[in-house]
Amino acid sequence: MVSEGGRLTAAYSQPHRSYHGLAHVAFLLDEIDRRADLLGDREVVTLAAWRHDGVNDPRGKDDELRSAIWAGAALAAAGFAPERIQAVEAMMLKTISHHAGEASVDEALFQDMDFAILGAPPETYAQYADNIRAAYAFVPDEQFRTARRGFLRPVLAQRRMLRNVF
Repeated sequence: MVSEGGRLTAAYSQPHRSYHGLAHVAFLLDEIDRRADLLGDREVVTLAAWRHDGVNDPRGKDDELRSAIWAGAALAAAGFAPERIQAVEAMMLKTISHHAGEASVDEALFQDMDFAILGAPPETYAQYADNIRAAYAFVPDEQFRTARRGFLRPVLAQRRMLRNVF
Protein backbone atom coordinates (compact mmCIF):
# COMPACT_ATOMS: atom_id res chain seq x y z
CA MET A 1 0.00 0.00 0.00
CA VAL A 2 1.37 3.41 -1.00
CA SER A 3 1.30 6.12 1.66
CA GLU A 4 -0.19 9.55 1.01
CA GLY A 5 3.34 10.97 1.05
CA GLY A 6 4.32 8.40 -1.56
CA ARG A 7 1.36 9.36 -3.77
CA LEU A 8 2.23 13.02 -3.46
CA THR A 9 5.92 12.41 -4.23
CA ALA A 10 4.95 10.24 -7.21
CA ALA A 11 2.64 12.98 -8.51
CA TYR A 12 5.41 15.60 -8.28
CA SER A 13 7.84 13.19 -9.97
CA GLN A 14 5.78 12.62 -13.11
CA PRO A 15 7.92 12.94 -16.26
CA HIS A 16 5.96 15.91 -17.67
CA ARG A 17 6.71 18.03 -14.58
CA SER A 18 9.69 19.98 -15.78
CA TYR A 19 8.75 22.89 -13.51
CA HIS A 20 5.89 21.96 -11.14
CA GLY A 21 7.84 19.10 -9.58
CA LEU A 22 9.74 18.43 -6.38
CA ALA A 23 12.25 21.22 -7.11
CA HIS A 24 9.38 23.73 -7.09
CA VAL A 25 8.19 22.38 -3.74
CA ALA A 26 11.77 22.64 -2.40
CA PHE A 27 11.96 26.24 -3.65
CA LEU A 28 8.75 27.09 -1.77
CA LEU A 29 9.91 25.33 1.39
CA ASP A 30 13.11 27.39 1.26
CA GLU A 31 11.01 30.54 0.85
CA ILE A 32 8.91 29.48 3.85
CA ASP A 33 12.08 29.01 5.91
CA ARG A 34 13.32 32.46 4.87
CA ARG A 35 9.98 34.12 5.72
CA ALA A 36 9.13 32.06 8.83
CA ASP A 37 9.08 35.10 11.12
CA LEU A 38 6.40 36.72 8.93
CA LEU A 39 4.05 33.75 8.88
CA GLY A 40 1.11 33.42 11.22
CA ASP A 41 0.57 29.70 10.62
CA ARG A 42 3.61 28.03 9.15
CA GLU A 43 1.98 24.58 9.14
CA VAL A 44 -0.89 25.72 6.90
CA VAL A 45 1.51 27.49 4.52
CA THR A 46 3.76 24.42 4.39
CA LEU A 47 0.83 22.10 3.70
CA ALA A 48 -0.33 24.44 0.93
CA ALA A 49 3.19 24.47 -0.54
CA TRP A 50 3.29 20.69 -0.64
CA ARG A 51 -0.23 20.37 -1.99
CA HIS A 52 -0.90 23.34 -4.30
CA ASP A 53 0.42 21.65 -7.46
CA GLY A 54 -0.47 18.11 -6.45
CA VAL A 55 -2.46 17.82 -9.66
CA ASN A 56 -0.64 19.13 -12.72
CA ASP A 57 -2.01 18.59 -16.19
CA PRO A 58 -0.56 21.08 -18.71
CA ARG A 59 -3.62 20.48 -20.89
CA GLY A 60 -6.04 20.97 -18.00
CA LYS A 61 -7.75 24.05 -16.64
CA ASP A 62 -8.68 23.08 -13.10
CA ASP A 63 -5.45 21.84 -11.50
CA GLU A 64 -5.71 24.13 -8.47
CA LEU A 65 -9.27 23.03 -7.72
CA ARG A 66 -8.43 19.35 -8.18
CA SER A 67 -5.33 19.79 -5.99
CA ALA A 68 -7.41 21.45 -3.26
CA ILE A 69 -9.98 18.65 -3.36
CA TRP A 70 -7.21 16.05 -3.08
CA ALA A 71 -5.59 17.99 -0.23
CA GLY A 72 -8.87 18.31 1.64
CA ALA A 73 -9.59 14.59 1.41
CA ALA A 74 -6.06 13.60 2.40
CA LEU A 75 -5.89 16.02 5.33
CA ALA A 76 -9.33 14.92 6.56
CA ALA A 77 -8.22 11.29 6.40
CA ALA A 78 -5.12 12.26 8.42
CA GLY A 79 -7.33 13.78 11.11
CA PHE A 80 -6.76 17.50 10.54
CA ALA A 81 -9.43 19.81 11.94
CA PRO A 82 -11.93 21.11 9.38
CA GLU A 83 -10.87 24.76 9.89
CA ARG A 84 -7.21 23.84 9.20
CA ILE A 85 -8.23 21.97 6.05
CA GLN A 86 -10.30 24.94 4.89
CA ALA A 87 -7.34 27.27 5.47
CA VAL A 88 -5.06 25.06 3.35
CA GLU A 89 -7.66 24.74 0.58
CA ALA A 90 -8.33 28.51 0.56
CA MET A 91 -4.62 29.26 0.34
CA MET A 92 -4.23 26.84 -2.56
CA LEU A 93 -7.22 28.23 -4.43
CA LYS A 94 -5.79 31.77 -4.20
CA THR A 95 -3.11 30.64 -6.67
CA ILE A 96 -5.75 30.40 -9.42
CA SER A 97 -5.55 34.17 -9.75
CA HIS A 98 -2.73 35.52 -7.67
CA HIS A 99 -4.19 39.00 -7.30
CA ALA A 100 -7.93 38.41 -7.17
CA GLY A 101 -9.78 39.24 -3.99
CA GLU A 102 -8.79 39.75 -0.42
CA ALA A 103 -6.08 37.62 1.14
CA SER A 104 -4.85 37.06 4.65
CA VAL A 105 -1.20 37.86 5.36
CA ASP A 106 -0.27 34.18 5.06
CA GLU A 107 -2.25 33.78 1.83
CA ALA A 108 -0.59 36.85 0.33
CA LEU A 109 2.86 35.69 1.40
CA PHE A 110 2.24 32.26 -0.07
CA GLN A 111 1.16 33.78 -3.37
CA ASP A 112 4.27 35.95 -3.35
CA MET A 113 6.49 32.96 -2.63
CA ASP A 114 4.88 31.08 -5.52
CA PHE A 115 5.66 34.07 -7.78
CA ALA A 116 9.14 34.71 -6.35
CA ILE A 117 10.73 32.82 -9.26
CA LEU A 118 9.78 35.78 -11.50
CA GLY A 119 12.30 37.91 -9.60
CA ALA A 120 15.03 35.29 -9.40
CA PRO A 121 18.56 35.87 -10.72
CA PRO A 122 18.77 35.72 -14.54
CA GLU A 123 20.23 32.19 -14.68
CA THR A 124 17.56 30.83 -12.34
CA TYR A 125 14.78 32.61 -14.21
CA ALA A 126 16.11 31.33 -17.55
CA GLN A 127 16.00 27.76 -16.24
CA TYR A 128 12.44 28.35 -14.99
CA ALA A 129 11.42 29.71 -18.42
CA ASP A 130 13.01 26.70 -20.15
CA ASN A 131 11.21 24.35 -17.78
CA ILE A 132 7.86 26.04 -18.38
CA ARG A 133 8.42 25.74 -22.13
CA ALA A 134 9.26 22.04 -21.73
CA ALA A 135 6.05 21.47 -19.78
CA TYR A 136 4.10 22.87 -22.73
CA ALA A 137 6.20 21.23 -25.46
CA PHE A 138 2.99 20.06 -27.14
CA VAL A 139 1.99 23.71 -27.80
CA PRO A 140 3.31 25.23 -31.05
CA ASP A 141 5.91 27.97 -30.53
CA GLU A 142 3.82 30.94 -31.66
CA GLN A 143 0.81 29.84 -29.63
CA PHE A 144 3.07 29.33 -26.58
CA ARG A 145 4.64 32.78 -26.96
CA THR A 146 1.20 34.39 -27.26
CA ALA A 147 -0.10 32.56 -24.17
CA ARG A 148 3.06 33.34 -22.19
CA ARG A 149 2.75 37.04 -23.05
CA GLY A 150 -0.90 36.81 -21.99
CA PHE A 151 0.25 35.54 -18.59
CA LEU A 152 3.25 37.85 -18.05
CA ARG A 153 1.92 41.19 -19.36
CA PRO A 154 -0.83 41.65 -16.77
CA VAL A 155 1.53 40.53 -14.01
CA LEU A 156 4.22 42.99 -15.08
CA ALA A 157 1.71 45.80 -15.71
CA GLN A 158 0.55 45.85 -12.12
CA ARG A 159 1.67 48.62 -9.87
CA ARG A 160 3.00 45.92 -7.54
CA MET A 161 3.72 42.38 -8.67
CA LEU A 162 3.77 41.02 -5.13
CA ARG A 163 0.95 41.35 -2.62
CA ASN A 164 3.24 41.80 0.39
CA VAL A 165 6.59 43.40 0.92
CA PHE A 166 9.05 40.87 2.29
